[in-house]
Amino acid sequence: MNTIGKFKAFGELITNVFRNPVTVRETFGFVAKNFRWMPRRDADKCTGCGACNERCSSGATNITDIGTERTISIDGLRCIFCGRCADVCPEHALELTIEPDTEEEKKFRSELLKTTGDVGDTCVRSLRGSDEDSEVSFKYTEQINVSYGSEEKNPAIDTTLKLQRCTVCGEVMPVTEKHLNVIMERVLKNLKPETAAIVKKDMELYLTTCISCRRMHSLEWNTHPRKFT
Repeated sequence: MNTIGKFKAFGELITNVFRNPVTVRETFGFVAKNFRWMPRRDADKCTGCGACNERCSSGATNITDIGTERTISIDGLRCIFCGRCADVCPEHALELTIEPDTEEEKKFRSELLKTTGDVGDTCVRSLRGSDEDSEVSFKYTEQINVSYGSEEKNPAIDTTLKLQRCTVCGEVMPVTEKHLNVIMERVLKNLKPETAAIVKKDMELYLTTCISCRRMHSLEWNTHPRKFT
């Protein structure tokens, strides 16, 4: 680092000493300065593949398989809005936005903008000072309160999809029917028509059966890949 760079770094260090802390403690919990809304998932596009769960950096996304159903959930209070889930989603089913979605959210935002005067801002700043006791401020801070120990259920975005059953033994497979259908469509789309016709018959058998049944019946069904060599 040259002399000018050292002086510049030293100046920033001195300036930071007199700046306010980034993190503050409030009696009602932490309220973000700029409020953003819940992540949104398009249930029609989501296949339950689990990519978002694998890439989630805060543990906000969770996948639960119960019976014949898979539920993909995003915990609104754990989500840090990093955007990794939206980036990795192959179906583009996730959207992170600071714009209100429901009519109730739009009403809150409109009232807050009138009170704070932040017209044209893309997000609503949390209310401070004398406005903290207003009804709008109370409902706003109550809505986004993330203090630990709260008895209220965390806001969540859930999507439930049907798991695939093995067509031979009936075992519930750890993959959704929708995901398998999408896999088949994409594989066939990239093959030549004559090859796609052969592969489609194999995939209809192979994808809908569990690993054990595949091992037992692959030669009988002639679905093993060695037949192409």
